[in-house]
Amino acid sequence: MERELEFKLLGLDFNYYEELLKEKGATLIAHEFQTNTVIDSTNFPLIDEDCYLRIRETKNLLNNLSKNELTFKKKIRNQYARENLEYTIEFDNKENLIEILKNLKLDKYIVGTKERTSYKYKNLRIDFDIWDKDTYPYPYIEIEANTNEELYELLNELNIDKKHISLKSITQLQEELRR
Repeated sequence: MERELEFKLLGLDFNYYEELLKEKGATLIAHEFQTNTVIDSTNFPLIDEDCYLRIRETKNLLNNLSKNELTFKKKIRNQYARENLEYTIEFDNKENLIEILKNLKLDKYIVGTKERTSYKYKNLRIDFDIWDKDTYPYPYIEIEANTNEELYELLNELNIDKKHISLKSITQLQEELRR
C-alpha cells in the first residue's frame, strides 16, 4: 500500500511551466504513453464514491520499458490535497486479468490514453499530462508530494495562484465537462 498526496493544476501555460521547472533544475524521470482502463460493474455499485479500480499499461519512451499494473485507489478526506491509499500489483497477462474480472461481474471498462512527461524536483513528482481528446481535452499538471506543505511551497515558488488547484479525479473532471 502506498499513500499518495497530490493535486492537479488546471488552466496554466503548460509549456511555460515545463520550461521553468527545467531551468530550476528539475530532472526528467519519464516520458510515457499510457492506456488507462477504469473498471466497474453495470450490475451493481462495486466501488464507493471517490474510489476506483484501474488497469494502467505504460510504455516509457525514454528507455522503451513497459509495465502493466492493476490499482485500487481509495480517497482519504483532505481539504488541501487529493489524498489516496493506493494498492497496486504488476501483471503480465492482460487477457487473463480481464477474464478474471469479467467472471467477478466487472463488465464496465472505460479506456483513455495519455502522454505523460514526468520530472523530479526537490521531493516532488511533477507530471505534465495530455489525455486523448475524448477522455479529457485540456492538458494539466499533476503534483505529487510527501506533505501538503511541499505542494503549497511549490505554488509559492512558481508564483501559481491557488485558483488553479483541482482536487478532482479525472472522472470528476470528465463529469464536469459533460454538464
